[in-house]
Amino acid sequence: MTEGLGLWAYGVVDGGAAGPSAPPGVDPAHDVESICHLGLAVVVSPVPLDTFGEGSLPESLEDLDRLEILARVHNEVLQEALRHGAVVPFRICTIFENAAGVKEMLARQRSRLTAALERLQGMAEWGVKAYVVGSAGPAAVASEPTSGTDYLHRKLADRDAAVIAQQALDTAVEGLHARLQERAADAVLNPPQHGELWAQRGEMVLNAAYLVANVDADRFGALVAELAGRHRSDGLEVELTGPWPAYNFSEPVPR
Repeated sequence: MTEGLGLWAYGVVDGGAAGPSAPPGVDPAHDVESICHLGLAVVVSPVPLDTFGEGSLPESLEDLDRLEILARVHNEVLQEALRHGAVVPFRICTIFENAAGVKEMLARQRSRLTAALERLQGMAEWGVKAYVVGSAGPAAVASEPTSGTDYLHRKLADRDAAVIAQQALDTAVEGLHARLQERAADAVLNPPQHGELWAQRGEMVLNAAYLVANVDADRFGALVAELAGRHRSDGLEVELTGPWPAYNFSEPVPR
Protein backbone atom coordinates (compact mmCIF):
# COMPACT_ATOMS: atom_id res chain seq x y z
CA MET A 1 0.00 0.00 0.00
CA THR A 2 1.36 3.41 -0.98
CA GLU A 3 2.34 5.58 1.95
CA GLY A 4 -0.45 7.99 2.88
CA LEU A 5 -3.22 5.69 1.63
CA GLY A 6 -5.78 3.78 3.63
CA LEU A 7 -8.43 1.28 2.49
CA TRP A 8 -12.11 2.15 2.31
CA ALA A 9 -14.03 -1.08 2.97
CA TYR A 10 -17.32 -1.78 1.17
CA GLY A 11 -18.24 -5.31 2.14
CA VAL A 12 -17.23 -8.91 2.74
CA VAL A 13 -17.81 -11.54 0.06
CA ASP A 14 -16.94 -15.20 -0.50
CA GLY A 15 -13.27 -15.39 -1.44
CA GLY A 16 -14.04 -17.93 -4.16
CA ALA A 17 -16.77 -15.89 -5.84
CA ALA A 18 -16.12 -13.72 -8.86
CA GLY A 19 -15.25 -10.25 -7.63
CA PRO A 20 -16.97 -7.08 -8.75
CA SER A 21 -15.67 -5.13 -11.69
CA ALA A 22 -13.05 -2.51 -10.89
CA PRO A 23 -14.70 0.89 -11.29
CA PRO A 24 -13.33 3.89 -9.43
CA GLY A 25 -14.07 3.83 -5.73
CA VAL A 26 -15.10 6.68 -3.45
CA ASP A 27 -11.81 8.34 -4.41
CA PRO A 28 -11.99 8.48 -8.23
CA ALA A 29 -8.21 8.16 -8.53
CA HIS A 30 -8.26 4.57 -7.25
CA ASP A 31 -10.14 1.51 -8.48
CA VAL A 32 -11.95 -1.11 -6.44
CA GLU A 33 -10.01 -4.26 -5.55
CA SER A 34 -10.37 -7.30 -3.29
CA ILE A 35 -8.22 -8.53 -0.41
CA CYS A 36 -8.59 -12.29 0.13
CA HIS A 37 -7.79 -14.26 3.26
CA LEU A 38 -8.99 -17.56 4.75
CA GLY A 39 -11.69 -18.08 2.13
CA LEU A 40 -13.17 -14.60 2.51
CA ALA A 41 -12.57 -11.33 0.70
CA VAL A 42 -13.10 -7.68 1.48
CA VAL A 43 -13.96 -5.31 -1.35
CA VAL A 44 -11.90 -2.16 -0.83
CA SER A 45 -10.46 0.84 -2.64
CA PRO A 46 -7.48 3.01 -1.65
CA VAL A 47 -8.20 6.47 -0.26
CA PRO A 48 -5.77 9.25 0.71
CA LEU A 49 -5.61 9.57 4.48
CA ASP A 50 -5.08 13.31 4.32
CA THR A 51 -8.71 13.67 3.19
CA PHE A 52 -10.23 10.38 4.42
CA GLY A 53 -8.38 9.95 7.71
CA GLU A 54 -9.94 10.25 11.16
CA GLY A 55 -8.70 13.80 11.53
CA SER A 56 -10.26 15.17 8.34
CA LEU A 57 -13.15 12.90 7.36
CA PRO A 58 -15.69 13.89 10.07
CA GLU A 59 -15.38 17.55 9.17
CA SER A 60 -15.65 16.92 5.45
CA LEU A 61 -18.77 14.79 5.97
CA GLU A 62 -20.58 17.87 7.23
CA ASP A 63 -20.76 18.71 3.52
CA LEU A 64 -24.04 16.95 2.69
CA ASP A 65 -23.35 17.02 -1.04
CA ARG A 66 -20.09 15.17 -0.54
CA LEU A 67 -21.69 12.72 1.86
CA GLU A 68 -24.37 11.96 -0.72
CA ILE A 69 -21.71 11.23 -3.36
CA LEU A 70 -19.77 8.95 -1.01
CA ALA A 71 -22.93 7.06 -0.05
CA ARG A 72 -23.95 6.66 -3.71
CA VAL A 73 -20.56 5.30 -4.79
CA HIS A 74 -20.38 3.04 -1.73
CA ASN A 75 -23.76 1.56 -2.62
CA GLU A 76 -22.92 1.21 -6.33
CA VAL A 77 -19.86 -0.87 -5.49
CA LEU A 78 -21.95 -3.07 -3.18
CA GLN A 79 -24.63 -3.44 -5.83
CA GLU A 80 -22.03 -4.68 -8.30
CA ALA A 81 -20.66 -7.13 -5.73
CA LEU A 82 -24.19 -8.37 -5.01
CA ARG A 83 -24.51 -9.43 -8.66
CA HIS A 84 -21.84 -12.07 -8.00
CA GLY A 85 -23.08 -13.44 -4.67
CA ALA A 86 -23.86 -12.64 -1.06
CA VAL A 87 -22.40 -9.52 0.55
CA VAL A 88 -22.04 -8.49 4.18
CA PRO A 89 -21.88 -4.69 3.86
CA PHE A 90 -19.69 -2.36 5.87
CA ARG A 91 -21.05 0.88 7.18
CA ILE A 92 -20.06 3.90 5.14
CA CYS A 93 -16.69 5.41 6.11
CA THR A 94 -15.14 2.19 7.42
CA ILE A 95 -11.42 2.62 6.71
CA PHE A 96 -8.50 0.28 7.42
CA GLU A 97 -4.93 1.47 7.63
CA ASN A 98 -3.59 -1.33 5.42
CA ALA A 99 -4.18 -4.82 4.00
CA ALA A 100 -2.72 -6.43 7.12
CA GLY A 101 -5.49 -4.83 9.18
CA VAL A 102 -8.10 -6.19 6.77
CA LYS A 103 -6.70 -9.72 7.03
CA GLU A 104 -6.51 -9.52 10.80
CA MET A 105 -10.19 -8.58 10.92
CA LEU A 106 -11.10 -11.48 8.62
CA ALA A 107 -9.20 -13.94 10.82
CA ARG A 108 -10.86 -12.58 13.95
CA GLN A 109 -14.39 -12.52 12.49
CA ARG A 110 -14.13 -15.51 10.16
CA SER A 111 -16.76 -17.73 11.78
CA ARG A 112 -19.35 -14.98 12.11
CA LEU A 113 -18.79 -13.64 8.59
CA THR A 114 -18.89 -17.11 7.03
CA ALA A 115 -22.19 -17.84 8.75
CA ALA A 116 -23.61 -14.48 7.63
CA LEU A 117 -22.65 -15.09 4.00
CA GLU A 118 -24.22 -18.55 4.10
CA ARG A 119 -27.45 -17.06 5.47
CA LEU A 120 -27.54 -14.32 2.84
CA GLN A 121 -26.62 -16.50 -0.14
CA GLY A 122 -29.28 -16.17 -2.84
CA MET A 123 -30.99 -13.36 -0.93
CA ALA A 124 -31.35 -9.61 -1.31
CA GLU A 125 -32.93 -6.83 0.69
CA TRP A 126 -35.97 -4.98 -0.63
CA GLY A 127 -37.30 -1.78 0.87
CA VAL A 128 -40.98 -0.85 1.10
CA LYS A 129 -42.16 2.57 2.17
CA ALA A 130 -45.74 3.77 2.48
CA TYR A 131 -46.87 7.41 2.52
CA VAL A 132 -50.18 9.04 3.37
CA VAL A 133 -50.90 11.12 0.29
CA GLY A 134 -54.68 11.58 0.41
CA SER A 135 -57.92 10.52 2.02
CA ALA A 136 -60.31 7.74 1.20
CA GLY A 137 -62.99 10.10 0.03
CA PRO A 138 -63.88 13.78 -0.46
CA ALA A 139 -64.50 15.79 2.67
CA ALA A 140 -68.01 17.05 3.13
CA VAL A 141 -68.55 20.81 3.27
CA ALA A 142 -70.00 21.57 6.69
CA SER A 143 -72.51 24.33 7.34
CA GLU A 144 -71.99 26.89 10.08
CA PRO A 145 -72.92 25.59 13.59
CA THR A 146 -76.29 26.87 14.73
CA SER A 147 -75.46 27.03 18.46
CA GLY A 148 -72.75 26.44 21.01
CA THR A 149 -74.12 22.96 21.65
CA ASP A 150 -74.04 22.22 17.93
CA TYR A 151 -70.44 23.42 17.81
CA LEU A 152 -69.40 21.12 20.67
CA HIS A 153 -71.16 18.15 19.09
CA ARG A 154 -69.32 18.80 15.85
CA LYS A 155 -65.95 19.04 17.64
CA LEU A 156 -66.58 15.72 19.35
CA ALA A 157 -67.65 14.15 16.07
CA ASP A 158 -64.51 15.46 14.34
CA ARG A 159 -62.36 14.05 17.13
CA ASP A 160 -64.08 10.65 16.90
CA ALA A 161 -63.74 10.66 13.12
CA ALA A 162 -60.02 11.42 13.40
CA VAL A 163 -59.54 8.54 15.83
CA ILE A 164 -61.45 6.17 13.56
CA ALA A 165 -59.45 7.33 10.53
CA GLN A 166 -56.16 6.80 12.38
CA GLN A 167 -57.23 3.34 13.48
CA ALA A 168 -58.16 2.46 9.90
CA LEU A 169 -54.79 3.73 8.67
CA ASP A 170 -52.90 1.76 11.33
CA THR A 171 -54.82 -1.38 10.42
CA ALA A 172 -54.06 -0.90 6.72
CA VAL A 173 -50.33 -0.42 7.36
CA GLU A 174 -50.15 -3.39 9.74
CA GLY A 175 -51.95 -5.56 7.20
CA LEU A 176 -49.63 -4.43 4.41
CA HIS A 177 -46.56 -5.31 6.45
CA ALA A 178 -48.01 -8.66 7.57
CA ARG A 179 -48.70 -9.78 3.98
CA LEU A 180 -45.20 -8.82 2.84
CA GLN A 181 -43.60 -10.44 5.86
CA GLU A 182 -45.27 -13.73 4.91
CA ARG A 183 -43.41 -13.69 1.58
CA ALA A 184 -40.00 -12.83 3.05
CA ALA A 185 -37.33 -14.81 4.87
CA ASP A 186 -37.00 -11.98 7.38
CA ALA A 187 -38.31 -8.47 7.92
CA VAL A 188 -37.33 -5.33 9.82
CA LEU A 189 -39.51 -2.35 10.72
CA ASN A 190 -37.48 0.87 10.82
CA PRO A 191 -38.72 4.20 12.20
CA PRO A 192 -40.49 6.30 9.56
CA GLN A 193 -38.22 8.95 8.09
CA HIS A 194 -39.19 12.57 8.42
CA GLY A 195 -37.85 15.79 7.01
CA GLU A 196 -38.22 18.02 4.00
CA LEU A 197 -37.21 15.33 1.50
CA TRP A 198 -39.80 12.83 2.69
CA ALA A 199 -42.49 15.45 3.33
CA GLN A 200 -42.63 16.06 -0.42
CA ARG A 201 -44.15 12.58 -0.77
CA GLY A 202 -46.47 12.79 2.22
CA GLU A 203 -46.26 11.48 5.78
CA MET A 204 -44.26 8.24 5.88
CA VAL A 205 -46.12 5.58 7.86
CA LEU A 206 -44.14 2.46 6.86
CA ASN A 207 -40.40 2.09 6.46
CA ALA A 208 -39.66 -1.62 6.23
CA ALA A 209 -36.99 -3.91 4.82
CA TYR A 210 -37.56 -7.49 3.69
CA LEU A 211 -35.02 -10.22 3.05
CA VAL A 212 -36.25 -12.06 -0.04
CA ALA A 213 -34.85 -15.02 -1.93
CA ASN A 214 -33.81 -14.03 -5.44
CA VAL A 215 -36.04 -16.75 -6.91
CA ASP A 216 -39.04 -15.13 -5.16
CA ALA A 217 -38.18 -11.53 -6.10
CA ASP A 218 -40.67 -11.27 -8.98
CA ARG A 219 -43.51 -12.66 -6.88
CA PHE A 220 -42.63 -10.33 -4.04
CA GLY A 221 -42.66 -7.35 -6.41
CA ALA A 222 -46.01 -8.45 -7.83
CA LEU A 223 -47.45 -8.66 -4.30
CA VAL A 224 -46.23 -5.14 -3.52
CA ALA A 225 -47.89 -3.86 -6.70
CA GLU A 226 -51.14 -5.68 -5.84
CA LEU A 227 -51.20 -4.27 -2.31
CA ALA A 228 -50.31 -0.80 -3.55
CA GLY A 229 -53.37 -0.82 -5.78
CA ARG A 230 -55.57 -2.17 -3.03
CA HIS A 231 -54.50 0.45 -0.49
CA ARG A 232 -54.62 3.42 -2.81
CA SER A 233 -58.21 4.01 -1.72
CA ASP A 234 -56.91 4.24 1.87
CA GLY A 235 -54.82 7.23 0.82
CA LEU A 236 -51.57 5.24 0.81
CA GLU A 237 -48.81 5.38 -1.76
CA VAL A 238 -46.55 2.32 -1.59
CA GLU A 239 -42.98 2.41 -2.91
CA LEU A 240 -40.69 -0.59 -3.57
CA THR A 241 -36.91 -0.20 -3.85
CA GLY A 242 -34.13 -2.72 -4.36
CA PRO A 243 -32.54 -5.12 -4.59
CA TRP A 244 -30.05 -3.92 -2.00
CA PRO A 245 -27.25 -5.54 -0.06
CA ALA A 246 -28.59 -6.81 3.25
CA TYR A 247 -27.95 -3.65 5.27
CA ASN A 248 -30.79 -4.39 7.70
CA PHE A 249 -29.99 -8.09 8.06
CA SER A 250 -26.27 -7.95 8.76
CA GLU A 251 -24.66 -7.13 12.08
CA PRO A 252 -22.15 -4.29 11.71
CA VAL A 253 -18.71 -5.61 10.82
CA PRO A 254 -16.22 -4.40 13.42
CA ARG A 255 -13.04 -2.88 12.13
